[in-house]
Amino acid sequence: SAGMQFLLVKEPGKVVTVDQASATLHLVPRPGSKMPAKSLTIPFDGAVEAEVQIINAYEDGDSLILDAIRAEGKHKSKSTASKWPWISSHDDYVQNAAKRSLWRYTANLKTGSVSKELLSDQQCFFGAVAPTASTLKHDNIYMAIGGMGSTVAPPQGIARFDVVSKVMDAWMPESHEFCGEPMFAPKDGASNTNDGYLLTVAFNGKTEQSDLLIFESQSVASGPVARIPIGLGIPHGLHGCFTTSEEATWSFDEIQRRAKLADKMESRGNLWNEVKSDFSGLGLRFDDMEEYFGDSFLS
Repeated sequence: SAGMQFLLVKEPGKVVTVDQASATLHLVPRPGSKMPAKSLTIPFDGAVEAEVQIINAYEDGDSLILDAIRAEGKHKSKSTASKWPWISSHDDYVQNAAKRSLWRYTANLKTGSVSKELLSDQQCFFGAVAPTASTLKHDNIYMAIGGMGSTVAPPQGIARFDVVSKVMDAWMPESHEFCGEPMFAPKDGASNTNDGYLLTVAFNGKTEQSDLLIFESQSVASGPVARIPIGLGIPHGLHGCFTTSEEATWSFDEIQRRAKLADKMESRGNLWNEVKSDFSGLGLRFDDMEEYFGDSFLS
């Protein structure tokens, strides 16, 4: 019955139910590893671990340490939640969102037991560590936080949480501004892997436009060191990443060429069903591709 409903409405949240029971942590060995796969039971503490956003995990002796943001309780979706505006007040948000907090799971690889510790009750989202700390022991977790402490609230501020001292280094914007996911950008030549910048997109509810905010990763509470207007509204909650790879960093001229091609394709969108093998239905031919992208596009 549930499967048929899923095929018809295509909304898992409306047809899937979650048992009030313990969850299972599956450990899958990397290709080539001689380690066996393990399935460990996470003790049930009254909150279903159906939505756990893993931030980072690493081995520490016979233990596996896993830090994550856990959503506690079901999302109380209303039939109106799919209509614009989705949320009009804090009460609306509370009715449609779950409590989120920062947790540490410790799995003993010898005994198979799993314990958990609440690191912070602060409402938090989009947890991340410095890329160089991925799968290694980390000291800091960067995340977006709500503006009402442990109370359910949308992502608004930016914070650095020290997992050793349990100290939160946080910054909160104006009441009408909402920050999204923090992205870590390392500093060139930095000896400390935690020394870098945090980038986040902040949406201004009054102007309905977004800014790119840049923070010193070691001093978030000092506020952004730069604020760059984007000139349009970026969807709140949009994910991103920072990279220095040449394959992902295009020059201004190349961006212009790609934008020109995209505009041309969009302007001919009404002819989409008439596309021919040479793209002539879009008003584009292979010589267009070569003009905008260069010879490498066809090679």
